[in-house]
Amino acid sequence: MEVNMQRRNSVKFVALSLSLALACVTLGPTGYLSAAQAAPAAPAKAANDKAAEKKETSKPAPEPVIENIVNVQPETLVDHPNEYLNKNIRFSAQFSGYNNLAVDYKPAMRSSKQYISFSVLRDHSKVPLSELKLAMLNPKDEKDELTKLLMKLKEKDEIEVIGKVFNTALDEPWVDVLKLKLIKAAPDDKKPDAGSTPAK
Repeated sequence: MEVNMQRRNSVKFVALSLSLALACVTLGPTGYLSAAQAAPAAPAKAANDKAAEKKETSKPAPEPVIENIVNVQPETLVDHPNEYLNKNIRFSAQFSGYNNLAVDYKPAMRSSKQYISFSVLRDHSKVPLSELKLAMLNPKDEKDELTKLLMKLKEKDEIEVIGKVFNTALDEPWVDVLKLKLIKAAPDDKKPDAGSTPAK
């Protein structure tokens, strides 16, 4: 009987010791659950990953480097399109206006859902150089500088175009516009009203 009593007491002591040890491991030396212990590890890591991802995506993407650019006059490009096929080209000209000349043509397909098309003027002329097909991807961000430029471009603005001749269908150059820059804005043609007095 006494032996059984001692065994029971031993078992109780061992159980009590294990409970105390487990409590110390769980609660720590202070007896309170720390913030690090209370917060699950996986969600915290997920939150950190999302924050890092957001930080990376907020940085503007670096502009692609365009190599081996050939300077050419627009009229020369139109006269010899095959010489510039698959080449990166650069030219300056006066902006004419937006149109649909360079989109939705199957042999040199650029969808109007994704691209905009525009023309430049012939040198020293008010006539569009319609043989030069210029297609440019629609900007994704409505607030970026390219979108603002495209919205304010007007006839006779001097622009610089960097692009790649991707096709010569109809024996004409079809160009993917990769970069567009305003060199010089055209003078404002608005004239003061006859009854108004010019400002001094």
